[in-house]
Amino acid sequence: LKGMFVGHTAPKVKKIFAENDIIFIDEAYSLCSASNGEMDTYSQEAIAQLIIELEAHGMDRLVLFAGYGGKNVSEKDNKMNEFLKSNPGIRSRINSTIFFDSYTAEQMVEIFYRQADMAGYKADRKAAEDIKNYFATRINDRDFGNGREARSLLENATVFVAKRLAGIDEDKLTRKMLVEIKSEDIRNAIKKTKEMHNMQQVHVGNYGFTV
Repeated sequence: LKGMFVGHTAPKVKKIFAENDIIFIDEAYSLCSASNGEMDTYSQEAIAQLIIELEAHGMDRLVLFAGYGGKNVSEKDNKMNEFLKSNPGIRSRINSTIFFDSYTAEQMVEIFYRQADMAGYKADRKAAEDIKNYFATRINDRDFGNGREARSLLENATVFVAKRLAGIDEDKLTRKMLVEIKSEDIRNAIKKTKEMHNMQQVHVGNYGFTV
């Protein structure tokens, strides 16, 4: 939405509304990210033109603003609320709000196995309880990444599959062996993922950044 130079942003926003009936703006709060508490000129220009377009196309355009926020999110982490407060004109032109709750531990288990199926893997269901127990704790963490963490766990599990098969002669490998994710692979992935999160939290606490 922002232009490269001052004065380029407003025409760019106007063009987007002219060429599209449905506009989806993800991570909308990044549009008004502030430095030292003040939005830059580009952000101010984009927000100002957005308000003009929302007013002019209130009946013939569907505009969706998406991002992190919600009823159970702390004020500090409620990025969408920051966006809405960036300009009173934005909030008054949004006529409905939809909240999506974070996934439950049970749902994260299903997401993991569905992701595995979609990727062509056969993941051992005996590890379902281990996955559930892991996410039962993880979903309460402030930096919980929701559904994508199931995908990350699956990716870590496939790494352990590769390590397990690395010592087997290539001519002895079967397709079944290549697509099978055993319980031990999943448990090792959970252990590795926990270690990664703990390492990140240590760095955040001691140095103020993540790795």
